[in-house]
Amino acid sequence: MNKFTLDTNCIIDLEQNRPDATHLRKLTEKWKNGRIELAVVAVSASENQQGGTANRSFSAFEEKLKRAGLVGVHHLLPLAKWDVFYWDHALWSSAEMEKLEFEIRHILFPGVQLQPPEDVEQNSTWRNQLCDVLVAWSHAFHKWDYLVTRDSNFHTHKDELRQLGVKDVVYPKDAVGLCSP
Repeated sequence: MNKFTLDTNCIIDLEQNRPDATHLRKLTEKWKNGRIELAVVAVSASENQQGGTANRSFSAFEEKLKRAGLVGVHHLLPLAKWDVFYWDHALWSSAEMEKLEFEIRHILFPGVQLQPPEDVEQNSTWRNQLCDVLVAWSHAFHKWDYLVTRDSNFHTHKDELRQLGVKDVVYPKDAVGLCSP
């Protein structure tokens, strides 16, 4: 059975009924009918919200999943990174896990610093970049098949990411065609 990981943009697209929501709803139906496995990455809870800050509690993310029609999807756990994870929703790291995160970060955002910046505006950008890295890391680490995203940065680097365990990066419209009937 194929395993699909939805990035943060997919959750937002479903919640706000953006154009890709049509394809994502078809994918969600296949999951609800038991034809595929579907996951989100718990670090998506840490992405900046419209006000530019992150949610204070994981339950706000669970409400977002409910509004998006994703109650019950798998939650892939990311590495525990200071200022972007929630207790009980992340993994303590090993040297090997950190190495994979470093390699993915170097591909997606070369030069991004490890520690959160003090400046709020810079911290917002840093947080979103690190969340993207941890989405790719979680997808690769947990060995899921398809990372579903419209984010061009993932698509631009999909060949490099494949070498690190991100099997394939697909757009929402293409993900539906990868499901068995």
